[in-house]
Amino acid sequence: MKDFLDLQNSINRYLGPPVPSVVSFKVQWTAVGAINNFNNAAQQFRGVFRDAVAQMEYSIRTVDFDIVSAPLASSTTVAAELGQESNGSFY
Repeated sequence: MKDFLDLQNSINRYLGPPVPSVVSFKVQWTAVGAINNFNNAAQQFRGVFRDAVAQMEYSIRTVDFDIVSAPLASSTTVAAELGQESNGSFY
């Protein structure tokens, strides 16, 4: 992945070329809620969903520095949902 340092540099390169970097993510999803079925023919949307818990950790490595997040177990879910949907021509 290219690290441009900031958004402005990614647009006009005022700080120079991007720096090579490696970004890794680990995400763990766990369904915890009841199954919710939705079917809205008028909007051509249907789906089966469950509330969930999602935890994530990440690491970033560039030429100049390394960043490591807190461990997976310490992350907090604000909102997460797992499911399948069909819409439009797939309704």
